[in-house]
Amino acid sequence: QNLQFMLSLYRSAAEPDGRPKQHRKFGSNTVRLLRPSAASVRHLPASPDHRYSFTVQYNLDTVPSEQLIRASFIHLRSAPSSSSARPLRPPRCRAQIPSLGKASLVTLEPHERWTETDITAHVRRGRSRGPGGHLTLTAQYWCTAWGGGFPSTGGSPTSRSRLFFYTWRRSGRTPPQRTPRTRRLTCCEDIHGANRRAAAPKNRCKLHSFRLSFDELGWGQYFIAPLVYNPRFCQGNCPRVLTYGFHSPNHAIIQTVISDLGVGDVPPPSCVPYKYMPMSVLVVHKKKVEYRELEDMVAESCTCR
Repeated sequence: QNLQFMLSLYRSAAEPDGRPKQHRKFGSNTVRLLRPSAASVRHLPASPDHRYSFTVQYNLDTVPSEQLIRASFIHLRSAPSSSSARPLRPPRCRAQIPSLGKASLVTLEPHERWTETDITAHVRRGRSRGPGGHLTLTAQYWCTAWGGGFPSTGGSPTSRSRLFFYTWRRSGRTPPQRTPRTRRLTCCEDIHGANRRAAAPKNRCKLHSFRLSFDELGWGQYFIAPLVYNPRFCQGNCPRVLTYGFHSPNHAIIQTVISDLGVGDVPPPSCVPYKYMPMSVLVVHKKKVEYRELEDMVAESCTCR
């Protein structure tokens, strides 16, 4: 069920090929799912509403506090019973974490599979942490069935509640910040322009597709989604006249002139990626499933340099 839930989360955030539907949809580049190390349920006295409470405990040692952006307690609806003669409409449930006060009250509507309570401040304050970096939470539920009756199984929030950690996973470098720029004049545009009538190469530098699976890369045991990866690559010959559309630096233009003149053993510029796009992936890390947005995974355009 953990894997299915994370796959559902992944599909809500990414296209089938891994392209993020929205950049940083969750406000972070990594979403970690923690299962409780211990859990117990207590049913409250009979009433028109189905009332009960869950107490769960989590081990937070695996989550570095400096990486934490947000922590959410997930109220996850259990799967409907397959033994019912006809499908029953799931109940409407209210959920609250008493230690967080009335501000933690949320509603799980019949059409929703899950909802969440933001417990970031609670985790950071560490009020419920015990020895060994543990967090203990108690959630209370009031569920009301439709049509007067209440289903005996299925449809209510399950005791296997989850804890989500939205974190920032450092990649070891800061992505360069590109700012819009106007068309710049190259250092030798007029001089090099005399050769504009030179024939364009038949195999011009451009972007190519190359689809493969992570199994083919030998990483199948780590990557769950997407099933197919298209990193794309740049290939081809750089033209003798590097137009502005190639976004080539002045150095590449000088190198092209030197190569054409045969001065020294200087090769022509190479066809390489210019811009990249991120990709959303679902991976297995330390026996846990994580959602990640990885930078610079797919080539978007090419240049000569």
